[in-house]
Amino acid sequence: MGVDPGTRVVGWALVEQQGRSYRLLASGSIAPAGKSRESRLAEIYAQLHEAARKHAPDAAAVEEVFAGKNLKSALAIGEGRGVALAALGAAGLEVAPYAAKVIKRAVTGNGSASKEQVARMVALQMGLAKPPAPEDVTDACAVALTHLIRRAVPA
Repeated sequence: MGVDPGTRVVGWALVEQQGRSYRLLASGSIAPAGKSRESRLAEIYAQLHEAARKHAPDAAAVEEVFAGKNLKSALAIGEGRGVALAALGAAGLEVAPYAAKVIKRAVTGNGSASKEQVARMVALQMGLAKPPAPEDVTDACAVALTHLIRRAVPA
């Protein structure tokens, strides 16, 4: 299960590996708009925990926070990431963290790939006609693919 964390929208995707191919089993986005930060975080926790409990994935992976130049945004995303970690942990999952560059490199072969390149490769690797929507689900698919790819490669 891959998760693209946030406080406005969280994407999640359950991806299965079948030999050398991948299949999207389930996905969703959690967008609790128009509520207080605390209410949004509580709803993200509840929905993500329910998805993890319902689908019972073997493993979970979450994108790490990238601070960039906007510290306020990084802190908000960090809150969302913390809630995602808590929800997945409460569902009994250990969570693997992946930096954005690692995800881009695993999925496209280029750590500086654009969002569009990542989306095209996600669709291609999972045999989909187009990338999953919304973009947060596509990103969650990329996180899940990264974990499956890196897990298959010996360190």
